[in-house]
Amino acid sequence: MLKDTDPPLRNPSRKAHAADAQTETVLKRDTARVRLDDQGRKADFFRSVDSAPVGVSVARPREVQDFALAAFAFFSIILLALPELSRALFDVAIPRDFVGFTADRMNAVLPVRTFLLSFFLTYALFAYGTPGKRVVLAMSFMLKLALACIVIDLAAWLSWRWASAVWPVHFQQFLAGMAGLIIFPHTLISQARLPTASGTAVLRDGKLYEYGLLFVTGGVAAIVAILVSSVFQPEADYLRSIALLGGMGPGVFLAQQVMGVQLAVLGWGRNQISRRRAFSPPVAVMIPAHNEAHQIRETLLAVDAAAARYDGDVRVIVMENCSHDDTAQLAETTLARCKNLAGWIVDTSTIPGKARALNRGLDLIEEGFVVRIDADTVIAPNTLKTAMRHFARNAVGGVGGLPLPHADEGLLSKVRAIEVLMRHGFVQVGFGAFGGVFGLPGMFVIYRKSALDEAGGFTEGMNGEDTDITLRMTSLGYRMVADPKAKFYTETPDTLAFLREQRTRWFRSLYHVTAHNRDMLFRNGSVIGNVALPFTLLNGARRAMMTPLLIYGLIVFFLFGGVYGHPSFATVVAVVMGMPFVLALFVLIVWRRLDLIPILPLYMGFRFLRSYYTLGSTLSLIFPSGKAERAFDAPKPRQKPPLAG
Repeated sequence: MLKDTDPPLRNPSRKAHAADAQTETVLKRDTARVRLDDQGRKADFFRSVDSAPVGVSVARPREVQDFALAAFAFFSIILLALPELSRALFDVAIPRDFVGFTADRMNAVLPVRTFLLSFFLTYALFAYGTPGKRVVLAMSFMLKLALACIVIDLAAWLSWRWASAVWPVHFQQFLAGMAGLIIFPHTLISQARLPTASGTAVLRDGKLYEYGLLFVTGGVAAIVAILVSSVFQPEADYLRSIALLGGMGPGVFLAQQVMGVQLAVLGWGRNQISRRRAFSPPVAVMIPAHNEAHQIRETLLAVDAAAARYDGDVRVIVMENCSHDDTAQLAETTLARCKNLAGWIVDTSTIPGKARALNRGLDLIEEGFVVRIDADTVIAPNTLKTAMRHFARNAVGGVGGLPLPHADEGLLSKVRAIEVLMRHGFVQVGFGAFGGVFGLPGMFVIYRKSALDEAGGFTEGMNGEDTDITLRMTSLGYRMVADPKAKFYTETPDTLAFLREQRTRWFRSLYHVTAHNRDMLFRNGSVIGNVALPFTLLNGARRAMMTPLLIYGLIVFFLFGGVYGHPSFATVVAVVMGMPFVLALFVLIVWRRLDLIPILPLYMGFRFLRSYYTLGSTLSLIFPSGKAERAFDAPKPRQKPPLAG
């Protein structure tokens, strides 16, 4: 077993231990020292220094989110009641939803601005910072929202005054809602303590065909939406009444899904072309492991099985990182039994952090390709062979696959399966059609070693090192591929504490990664910086607002239904189901996973639990008082590529 100070081994040969009996003994040893759960795992095995990286995050109790949602409901009721109270008590007419410069502002539908104001005030109140900083944060939110609404209403007034064209109020409200989705991430990135820019050169220019593809598919989607709303108006009205067109109309709800389907078809075809040629050079499989004794045996045996079907040499490097269980010993025992590996190493590190372990592992690799696999992940037998074929093209820098959950892990694993098929089996494939793959999950991903070295390795001290390295390699001009044919199976959290810790890390990483790659935004015409990254930020803001929006819709429907024409019951239901339900059903049919269709209602509910955790992840960001304190210089220990030879 290697320590941090030991020289790397190249192709060690170990005599197999008397295996099965020792494997069981290793798992059960020292249970008196460490409290284990009913599966033999350390009770909080999922927690590490990466759960809340010091300097850019703070661990906060779940009650913070609960109190925040209660405060949001309180603010919403007060602000919605203000116009009515002003009329009843003081005979003063305050425009409903604070809409000005339009003829029917007193009858504004869809009180979007009140929602945004309530949400922003709540967030500022519960943000992690000094009282003074919270006030500054609240003022920043409100000033930006006020400015956006003034611009929108002034444009509506000028349209009426100079062109005799009256903007529908709901269109103004739609624009206000979009402004809110922009204001939220913009304020967080500009005010929170986040990693400074990586300094990676932005060498990838935007391609004409990429934008042409987006323009054509968007145009087709718009035509379909117009046809549905005009030629098939009765049918569209019926679908709207039962919330399957967003509860309002076809418009953007339908057009977005039609565009997504077109891109997914094109992305699937591009993957088919990309993996046409066989390619099987030597590879090194790097497995970071922290408290993974309960799973690492299956992970290593799966790698051995994949190596049997791969024509090149496969060497395994297990990077054991500060485990409190017998991960390292069990890894050695299992590797000694593997028959298809060209060599293996078990390295132990006393410095915590997954990125630290990965960078240490890179020092032990001479092969031209690095396969990164998490220690709770089991790859399918053909995954290695399938994914490596893409690297026959020199422009490809990284390849990821489809992270399915392990079978028979309960209802949550089935919900996770739907989520995976939606995200990685549909959306990510569509992004690949125009070169917009945003991130390859580190559970299983293959990198071209030279590209990885050129990008400087994995950034430490932040969440989302897998997405971060994907973006930095993309900046350097490499193409990243998401191929669902490369399947692998991952652990699904089986407790709410585990799920919350996982999702908090994942959702918080969006802001860490965006800040670290801010030089990509709107630079060189890059499709990632101009389309994929902004879209992901807007989607992250929408997700954080989803649970508050449901609460808000219920408040408006039950307490202020006589005041506002909306939301109708269909609109409230659309928040829960609507087009996402239809799209999920379509994706399951395409993937022939009809067994998951009965789980769809549960998946719809899970989306709100996911939103709840997303909101919590944003509340774990740190908001310092001074501007100089906002910058966090994330460690980059491999800034210079190693010298050749």
